[in-house]
Amino acid sequence: MTRGAPMRELDRRSFLTAAVGGAAGAGLLGQTLLVDGEVTEVRSTRLMMGTLVTVTAVTRNPDRAELGVERAFAEMSRLESVFTRHDPSGGVARLNEAGVLADPAPELVALLRRCRTVYERTDGAFDPTVLPVLTAYESGQDRPLDARQRAAEATFDAVTVSDSELRTPTPITLDGVAKGAVVDAGVATLRDWVDAGLVEAGGDVRAFDGSDDRWRVGVEDPRGDGLAATLRLDSGGVATSGDYRVYYDEDRTEHHIVTPGTGRSPTEDTSVTAVAPDAETADAHSTAAFVMADDRASSFVDARDDLSALFLTRDGGRRTAGDWDALLDD
Repeated sequence: MTRGAPMRELDRRSFLTAAVGGAAGAGLLGQTLLVDGEVTEVRSTRLMMGTLVTVTAVTRNPDRAELGVERAFAEMSRLESVFTRHDPSGGVARLNEAGVLADPAPELVALLRRCRTVYERTDGAFDPTVLPVLTAYESGQDRPLDARQRAAEATFDAVTVSDSELRTPTPITLDGVAKGAVVDAGVATLRDWVDAGLVEAGGDVRAFDGSDDRWRVGVEDPRGDGLAATLRLDSGGVATSGDYRVYYDEDRTEHHIVTPGTGRSPTEDTSVTAVAPDAETADAHSTAAFVMADDRASSFVDARDDLSALFLTRDGGRRTAGDWDALLDD
C-alpha cells in the first residue's frame, strides 16, 4: 500500500488522475487538496476479476484510510466469488450447470433483479443469456452457429428469480454488470472510513466526494494514440464497453459483446463510454448501448437524466449523448 505514489496506466480503457489545486499530472495520483487543510492519499492496487483494481482513499487519517482500503478489497473479493461464472463452486457456475440453484446468495438475487430492470428498460439489449455464444468462442469453435441459434432463442424472460431459488434454461453471464457492482460495493465500504475516494477496476470507475478539486477520468481512444476525452467528476461512475479488449478475429468483428437475438457482435462502434450515478449502472448501460443501433442508442441515453455517453465508431467518428459535454475537462 502506498501513500502519494505514482499510478501507472492499468489498461486501455481509462486512466485516472487526481486534481491538485486544479491541475493534474497524467497518470499520477498525488497529494490532493480536497478541503481546507492538506490531506493525503492512501492507495493500493491488486489483481482481482482478471484485471488490476486500484482503491484510492483521500483522508486526514492515513491509518484509518489503510484500514478502509483493506475492508474495501475484502468486500470486493467476497462479491467477486458470488458473481463470477468462472469458479465451478460458485453460485453462477452451479446455476449454469444444473439450471437451478437453491438458496442463492442474497447479493446474487439482488443483482439479477437489477439485471431484469435493465433488460426491460433496454428492450432486451442487455441480456445475460448470451453466454452460449461466448462459450463457443472461448472454447475455440470457429463458427458457433448452434450457439448463435440458442442465443437467438433464449432471453432473460425465461430466467426466474426468487429469494429461495434461481432457474434458467440457458447459461447466463454477469460479465456485463458484475464488475461495476463489485466496484460500487468497494466504494460503499470505503466511504465509511475516509473523506473521499475512488475505485477503478479495468476501466470501471466509481468516485465519491471529489469536492471542487474533482477526479479526472481520461477515456482512451482504442483506435489511436492518446485520449478521446477527459472528464471531471465530483462523484459517480464511468464504464466503457468496446470491441478491443477480447476479440476472436483480426478485424474484431467477432468479440466478447454479443447482440441478444442474433448472437453476433455489433460492428458499428468500437467503444461506448457511459457516465452514471454509479459504476454498475454505467457498466450495464454501456454494454446495452453498444449493441443498440446508433440512433436508438443515442435516443436511449438522451431520454435518461442519469446517463451520458461517448460513442467512438469503427470509422473514426464520434458522437455524444446526454450531458456528456458538460462533464468534459476544459
